[in-house]
Amino acid sequence: MDMNLDFDVKKVFQERLASSMGLDKYMYIIDQVHKINVSKDEDFQRIFNGFYIVRRNEEWRKIYYDYFEVVKNDNPSFESILRYLYEKTGNVETSFSSKMLASISYEKPIWDRYVVQNLGVNLTGDTKEEKLNNAISLYESVEKWYETFMNTDKGKECIAEFDRVLPDYKDISDIKKIDSILWSIR
Repeated sequence: MDMNLDFDVKKVFQERLASSMGLDKYMYIIDQVHKINVSKDEDFQRIFNGFYIVRRNEEWRKIYYDYFEVVKNDNPSFESILRYLYEKTGNVETSFSSKMLASISYEKPIWDRYVVQNLGVNLTGDTKEEKLNNAISLYESVEKWYETFMNTDKGKECIAEFDRVLPDYKDISDIKKIDSILWSIR
């Protein structure tokens, strides 16, 4: 038996951690989003759907990816994406609106159930219209929270530790680093 195995243990752990957080898929998404036609590229859609757990029917996905392609170079807002999807699907798609936006603009946070749960954000409203308006206001609050948190000692510690543990991913946005940590706290 060969007792002199040659491998980089830090690299092994980094790759496993990155894989468990989906960072390889995330890197693919942000690398490809402006290079390909997201409304036609089935590989992109498959990876995006897997990473962001898109479990919607074909009609919904067509609306989503067609709009994604149309607005990806226009600097859309969370509100414009959310309102469009509401108009076309009848659903208040906070999470998927934020995921489209964060894939287009890497400095935008994601509205994910684990992230907002950790931030204490709760979407309320008796009607879909109320929920829609509340979502817009709450997303602005989430953006402000990230902006403030990243300048705190804890925020800086999170970013520095992410970079130390995952040096191959240090080029992703600081917001995504914090988002990944919050998403991992279940």
